[in-house]
Amino acid sequence: MKKWVYRLLAGIFGAITRFRNTWYDQGILSSIHFTKPFTLVVGNLAVGGTGKSPLVNYLISHWKFSGTFGILSRGYGRKTTGFHWVNADSTASEVGDEPLAYKRQFADLPVAVCENRLKGIEQMNDLDAIILDDAFQHRALTADLNLVCTTFSKPFFADSLMPLGSLRESLDGLNRAHAIIVNRCPEIVTAEQKEPFLRFGLPVFFTRVVYGVPLGNSAKNISKWHIFAGIADPLPFFKAANKFGDILNQETYADHYAFQKADYLYWEHVAASLDHTAGILTTHKDYVRMEEHVGSYPALHSRLFYLPMQMEFIDQEAEFWAWLTSQVPLNLKN
Repeated sequence: MKKWVYRLLAGIFGAITRFRNTWYDQGILSSIHFTKPFTLVVGNLAVGGTGKSPLVNYLISHWKFSGTFGILSRGYGRKTTGFHWVNADSTASEVGDEPLAYKRQFADLPVAVCENRLKGIEQMNDLDAIILDDAFQHRALTADLNLVCTTFSKPFFADSLMPLGSLRESLDGLNRAHAIIVNRCPEIVTAEQKEPFLRFGLPVFFTRVVYGVPLGNSAKNISKWHIFAGIADPLPFFKAANKFGDILNQETYADHYAFQKADYLYWEHVAASLDHTAGILTTHKDYVRMEEHVGSYPALHSRLFYLPMQMEFIDQEAEFWAWLTSQVPLNLKN
């Protein structure tokens, strides 16, 4: 009975999104294209973690083009509205965890948040290029380039529309995409495993996530961990954490979870009970969200660490940059 209801709701949701996309495609609803700045969207068809943030980090780290560029995000989870520049002293409640993480990693990069992407771009129009995080369904914008992310283990073509599955729109949305980025792949992906992703007639590139070592005040000689994560797909993080010692406890929170006083008190109690060989390990996003208040909890502050991560291509990295170079305007190639 429950699945039948979900199928009905998914059908209704699919009809709504289909009509919306048709109205944009036919010009009934207006969509704006900016001649400047060049706009590159990193998005997906599904709700939740498909590796968008690691891809944005990779693009920032390896950006090969001339001119100035920045990041524009909705700032999901923030308590503010409107346009805001992300500064070094911003908090996650002001700008969201992901934009703040970008700014902490790339201090000189212009990073801003605005739920209305058009207004956000207008505020950043002195830049030559903008990477927009999670704006694929923001149809009021016609971006220059759309990179659609999916994961190797749960690809969009094996998913269903919400609430039956996690798709925000049908696979017809790929008509707006310029390339597919398959994230969280194993180290080796065979030609047979790649084949299902290649049938949509778009360039496809395969990547994986690589985790670093725990970072914090000092992670030396720590061999036991309490671990927790408030991200869409915590399983890769949990798997990576196992490489750094024994796992004493593992807890999961909702994606972009806003930690409450009770949570800090709980983890302060846990931290105060630890010996010198034990620590508390979380993701970079969760660490950034907690920074605003963790200073008020001395035991937690001294025992809290995060696991950095980055994306890398399985193969065809040079081909990806050659393709991307072919898509950007001449003024960015000089």
